[in-house]
Amino acid sequence: MIKLYGYDTINTLKVLMLLLETKVEFEYIPINIRAGEQHKPEFLAINPAGKVPVIFDGVRHQTESNSILLSLAQKAGWGAVDDPNMHDQLMAWLFYQASTQGPHFGQVEHWLRFAKTPNPEALARHRLIANHTIKYLNDQLIGEQYICGETYSIADIALFPWLHIHDHLGLSLEKAEHLACWLDRIRNRPATVRACALFGPRSIF
Repeated sequence: MIKLYGYDTINTLKVLMLLLETKVEFEYIPINIRAGEQHKPEFLAINPAGKVPVIFDGVRHQTESNSILLSLAQKAGWGAVDDPNMHDQLMAWLFYQASTQGPHFGQVEHWLRFAKTPNPEALARHRLIANHTIKYLNDQLIGEQYICGETYSIADIALFPWLHIHDHLGLSLEKAEHLACWLDRIRNRPATVRACALFGPRSIF
């Protein structure tokens, strides 16, 4: 049985969504990052970087959420991950999410919600890039059900959580109707509903 070490975070949600989509049996082990449990010696022995999520498949621990998504999808043969025509596209989206969407949406959240000293210039800069990302994704979804076409994949799962909380970040999808429809499509999947429910109604990942 897979063990998933995580908390109510964007990156843990990704892994939960895929585990529930593939119906893989797993045990969820919460690591309260708000209480600093990720810095305890017993967790650092699992992941010296002190980050969640981590999965353990009985043999080894694996870290980094997008790497975990790729590994789990390959093992399950899920989401056309074994289709050679999809491989490069999926990899590009996973890297885009990790290099662009995640960092800039995260910085919007930091400067909007958590920074002790406001920095309007930094917030504006990251919000500009976040809004560009929204437009870019909306354009990619014109005439498509999912990011890679008709197949729901780990590209969609990787990109979903930050967009799921766009209201919390003060970002609008008003002019991104294709992206808004995609978001609703994923939100209504049974596995997504169950994954979000594990964190409770008040969680903002």
